[in-house]
Amino acid sequence: MPQPGSTTAITARTKLILLDCFETLVELDAGNYRARIGVVTFLDYYRTRQPTPMAVISDAGQVVVEAAIAQAGLRTAFTAVYHAGNASEPLAGGRSRKRLDVPLRDFAVAAPQAMFIGDSPLDAEAAAHHGVPFIRVPRSEDRTFSFAGLIGGPSRYDSAQFSLTFLNQLQRDRDRDRDPQ
Repeated sequence: MPQPGSTTAITARTKLILLDCFETLVELDAGNYRARIGVVTFLDYYRTRQPTPMAVISDAGQVVVEAAIAQAGLRTAFTAVYHAGNASEPLAGGRSRKRLDVPLRDFAVAAPQAMFIGDSPLDAEAAAHHGVPFIRVPRSEDRTFSFAGLIGGPSRYDSAQFSLTFLNQLQRDRDRDRDPQ
């Protein structure tokens, strides 16, 4: 069974693209945030070739989110930035959920006309809770994924296959470290 968001695609009917920040748009590399592979191509396409407003939404604090997207050189791509202070709600167990209803209201877009792109089960849960179509992308450990692949098609990301591949590579690396030959 495909995971939520693995076959969803951005279409001409999409009026707003919401993107999670950490491990979706940006990744930490040697202490600095940088854009994920293909993010710049993706953002340029949806700013120029199929103009669609885009906003970042994160459950992290405003200063952290703004600093990360600025450091990655992405700030000008977004019409708005939503964060823990303006679009997050607490859940049981110390978790929080992104309030996708806030940007929907601000942009006057109905939930089915938006698209939320994220990397976690909590992102999928937020999308389902607010009725927003969802695309799941892998976390940044999957170096084979490119955001550019989302232009014109679904993610086709299979988290179970990636997990198996990632675990196999981890085991090979450990074996090599133990037996350097």
